[in-house]
Amino acid sequence: MALTSGLKSEDEPTLVGRDLELALIREHLHGTGEGRAVLLRGPAGIGKTRLMHEVLTDLDSDARVLTVKCQASGGAAYAAVRGLFAPLGLTDGDPARHPLLAGSAALAGSAALALPALTTDGDPDGRPADMYGVMHGLYWLTASLAAERPVVLAVDDLQWCDEASLSWLGFLLRRAEGLPVSLLLTLRTEVEPARPDVLDEMADASSCLTVDVEPLTDHAVRDMLAASLAVTPDATVVARCMELTGGIPFLVQLLVRELKGRTRDAALDADALHDGLGHGTIARFHLDRLTPERLAVAKALAVLESDDIETVAALAGTTPGPAAGAVEALRTAGLLYPDSLAYRHDLMRQAVLDATPAEQLLALRERAARLLNDSGHPSDQVAVQLMHLPEVPEPWMVTVLRSAALGAEQRGAPATAGQYLSRALRHDLDDIELLSASARVLAHSDHPTALSRLEHALTLATDPRLRCRLVLQYVITSLGAQNSLRAFELVGETLPMVEAELGDAPDEQALRTLVEAMALVSGLDEKSTVRRVSERFRDHTLPPGETAEERLLLGMLCALGTLEGRPAAELVPAAERVLRVGDVSLGGWGALGASLTLYLADEIRPVELVLTTLLEHAQKRGQAWNSALVSTTRAQVHMWAGNIAQALSDAQLAFDLVHRDLHVKSAVGPHCTLADVLVLRGDARKAEELLDLVRRPRLDQFTLESHTYMMSRARTRAALGDLEGALGHLVRCGDSLAEAGIGNPVLAPWWYDAAQVLADLGRFGEGRDVVDRVAPAVLRWGTPRAQGMLAVSRGVLTPGDTGIDELTEATRLLDGSPGRLEHARAEYLLGRRLLERGDFEGARERLRRAIDIAVLCGDRQLLDQAVPALGAAGGRLRSGTESPTDALSGSERQVAERAAAGATNREIAEALFLTQRTVEFHLTSVYRKLGIRGRGELAAVLAAERRPVG
Repeated sequence: MALTSGLKSEDEPTLVGRDLELALIREHLHGTGEGRAVLLRGPAGIGKTRLMHEVLTDLDSDARVLTVKCQASGGAAYAAVRGLFAPLGLTDGDPARHPLLAGSAALAGSAALALPALTTDGDPDGRPADMYGVMHGLYWLTASLAAERPVVLAVDDLQWCDEASLSWLGFLLRRAEGLPVSLLLTLRTEVEPARPDVLDEMADASSCLTVDVEPLTDHAVRDMLAASLAVTPDATVVARCMELTGGIPFLVQLLVRELKGRTRDAALDADALHDGLGHGTIARFHLDRLTPERLAVAKALAVLESDDIETVAALAGTTPGPAAGAVEALRTAGLLYPDSLAYRHDLMRQAVLDATPAEQLLALRERAARLLNDSGHPSDQVAVQLMHLPEVPEPWMVTVLRSAALGAEQRGAPATAGQYLSRALRHDLDDIELLSASARVLAHSDHPTALSRLEHALTLATDPRLRCRLVLQYVITSLGAQNSLRAFELVGETLPMVEAELGDAPDEQALRTLVEAMALVSGLDEKSTVRRVSERFRDHTLPPGETAEERLLLGMLCALGTLEGRPAAELVPAAERVLRVGDVSLGGWGALGASLTLYLADEIRPVELVLTTLLEHAQKRGQAWNSALVSTTRAQVHMWAGNIAQALSDAQLAFDLVHRDLHVKSAVGPHCTLADVLVLRGDARKAEELLDLVRRPRLDQFTLESHTYMMSRARTRAALGDLEGALGHLVRCGDSLAEAGIGNPVLAPWWYDAAQVLADLGRFGEGRDVVDRVAPAVLRWGTPRAQGMLAVSRGVLTPGDTGIDELTEATRLLDGSPGRLEHARAEYLLGRRLLERGDFEGARERLRRAIDIAVLCGDRQLLDQAVPALGAAGGRLRSGTESPTDALSGSERQVAERAAAGATNREIAEALFLTQRTVEFHLTSVYRKLGIRGRGELAAVLAAERRPVG
């Protein structure tokens, strides 16, 4: 499958008429370029491949050139990638002894994630590989090779590139800036590619030079004829040649070959170019001169696109000896390359296929598949032939397609797996296993079809265990589709059957526990089903948490109790049992549910530990989506603990992953979390811009996301001075929580913000009504932070000494709690109230405390309020409130923190899904902003960034 220099035949004429194209390409690449690409576009025969070869011969001799020609018949997942890297010995042998796993310094780290794409066996662990993780690994493999010497990847006939490889080429091009890597690509414009969106993105990239290769001019055709025939043609000959070929170089070459045989020693004139040498003759490529035996071999070669002469002979109905003789005859006729079984041009191969009746061609495809299967070829090679058949009438074909789909899934190519399984379903639309397997892979890209197939499978399934597994799969798929209502209904229908028909065997108990857990997962996802979940599990006994399934159920029960607002002290021990084991099985939902309970109950440390474990696990496997999800959660925990700098780092990572890398338009959490951090850092305008990017359909129906979004909107509007707008969002948030039956007062503490807004608006009575409405829930939850927030709310709404006493009590409750942001605000509000009463000394004391805490937390919003108030109270700061690190952006802080911890640039880039050039750029900016010379000083600067100043 690989292109080599031998594919350029010695009798090919010198390249003519392409000086302009070559000049443009050379200027763009500058030797081997840095992260640049050239896309040569044009119709078949225009000379794209010939031009590619000419460019490759011009490259720096030190460059490592990896080439591949994509096959028109299609390819398995990552077939083009394996073709590129095959010459390096990275696609052969035992996967367990693969060079990527052998400890090579150049191929260490994330490059090992490329392994599933490079071996024919997929993931050596037999698990589905993460699609993003595999592409991430291939990027780092390429970067490692480029660190040794420049790399050029040349891909011919990109329109036939397998979908997985094409997606990776686009992925690589987006990240190749600064790498000594160049892409040289050819594309036929008259063929519809598998992923036009990826090709359009590549062509539109600023680093990609797109060259539309045009037909040769009259002058170039004259030069081509003269060089090939050793005779300078006159104008009439050139004009006739242009009329017949349209200036297509490949057709001119065929015409030259004909003329060499017909004119011999005769003079070259226009009469030699009679109508018999028109397009019809050119299109037939001498097929009418082939014997039936040779034509059979020509057809076998066209179908198989293989260098295996034995398989070619078998498909042609002959033996290897005669088949080899036919091959030589085809080479003599100019159809094949002299050193391979490949056609000189796909137009020749296509002419052979076009000359084959449709029924005969389908029979050849089916026979080819059978031969390949019987001779032990990999299932994905057999599947290439089966995919050309309109039906798969025999069971062995279904088996092959299933095997090929499994291989594609293990390589991180679910789209290819889905194509195989969809074709297999044509054999039996009621095959439950096929419906389930195809739904599993389609869940990555086509949720409606995946859910439809699961619905159909459920109508067919009668075994209770099978129905349970299908329902569990339906729940997981629904979460990705962001619509869990139908899933919750199905789980509700399944639970009575589970209780009635499943026994006490350990595996059936585990299945029962999973169904119960998924009832919680699906029911808590949207507001409209939260009350029904509460009713269903009101008296449910907490499981001991000894198995992964029990920990999942226990974690989700903790989440339910947290949403209901049950006393924190009752929930914490159960949540701690979930996190004590530290496993990340079953999607991590149990751990995230327990984390919600613990961090809202102010048990911060165990949550930080488990989230860090989950994040490291996701980053190690290159799982960008899981990394974004966990980073969002950890950022929220950091912010709840008053660590704004760390919250900024995690929130920026999550936002960058979903916005820059994954292009997830429906994400909510990363946008809201980063917006909340930016508000605290005094950049409410940018926060609002982030919130404007949220595009979640039915956002107001989701339990967590809707209230998170309303709180973020409210805080942003308040920071921008729009108190009425902020109040509107807060009231809607409170009404929504009450309607859903969510009674936790600190999940989305709308009342705390609303009390302060109403106080600023002078609407004290309304504020007290709000506080009275939520007070029982606060007391029931029972944490010092919640009680302190309640006291703050009462204090700002109560005049005179009573209000001051409430604020004083708030500072006492919050002092020493993880609620440092709330403590700082309580001190500020108390100081401001004392200032209004004329107690300047007391005001200065409280305001200095507020400033100290705000500096430690990084709360620039509060500092902008407290510092002027301290001045009004006659106080002065002993030192400034600003730290040099305040100037760092979220992206810069991510990099700086890891560099300070001792990570190399590559390790930082791998963990943050960045390029090394981006890391270098951020570090340079960090050094400049902090006024330091290098990473050796980073740790000390970051450690000293927050000190009391009041």
